[in-house]
Amino acid sequence: MLSHYYLLIINFLSLLTARAFVSNPLLLSAPIQSDLDASRRTFFSGAVLVGEWIALSGEPAFAINEQSSSSKLPTGLLESRLESNVLEPPPYGMESSDIFYPSWFTGNWKVESETKTVEAPAGVQLFGGNTTFNNAQNDVGNVLKYECRFLNDDQSRVIADREFNVKSIVKVSMGENSIVDISVATPNKFSCVLAPKGSPSLLSVDLIVLNRRSEKEEDPNNFYCSEVVREIATIVGEQRQQQRRPSVLKEIETTSKYTYLPEKDEVHCIQRSASFLLPSDQNEMAMRMWQLSRGRAIDVRFYDVVYTRH
Repeated sequence: MLSHYYLLIINFLSLLTARAFVSNPLLLSAPIQSDLDASRRTFFSGAVLVGEWIALSGEPAFAINEQSSSSKLPTGLLESRLESNVLEPPPYGMESSDIFYPSWFTGNWKVESETKTVEAPAGVQLFGGNTTFNNAQNDVGNVLKYECRFLNDDQSRVIADREFNVKSIVKVSMGENSIVDISVATPNKFSCVLAPKGSPSLLSVDLIVLNRRSEKEEDPNNFYCSEVVREIATIVGEQRQQQRRPSVLKEIETTSKYTYLPEKDEVHCIQRSASFLLPSDQNEMAMRMWQLSRGRAIDVRFYDVVYTRH
């Protein structure tokens, strides 16, 4: 049986995945302890139901991962998924080696992210139950503050500094000394060992990108991007017989619309995270839950994000 604290940490990381790996790290506002507590309650509780039931399938639940299979998809797909709140799995695959942002994104930013809505489109029980959903609703209206930065790669393309961004979020949300090691920091995989403040154990975390797409509009000040990420987390040093339960909870699609305001030198973002359960032929309950969801997202959250030049 996984410890309760481990489940809490896993659920926190699942939301971190949704908003950090696409270069928009979720940093809890340090001066507001009530916000921190409310956010932790929201992030922590959902794993109690789902975390013990979902098995790691051999293949992604809906990842295509072939550029040729989705490169012919029309421009405007991400706008449609965002504005229409599409609940079905994304049709795009792994279309690029990274997300390449417009030139106006280069530099350091102070960011404020407000949770606007939390939805349970497949029902409250698949979301995690009444308590989990009610706690998540308490996060609505919270403003989270953090820092992030974007750099030029060796071909002068603008990319997120993922290592810096993840370090920043973990330090703010889990403690100043919570980063023990970062072994991999690439566009498609991020691996680290964490020591969350108050936790009796170290946590090994892998964030793996399965799908990726970006779109530009005629207006050069608008930019859309989306990634699907799988999170795998295990307790460091736990004996093998104690790790019988697979640690993958869900796959999370994060879709963002960025709008640059030149007169203010600010970027405003509308962002949606959508969590999907994984089917499994190894776990009857996990398969049943996935069937009940009919492949739809079980947890959808919208955020308004403002980037101010640092």
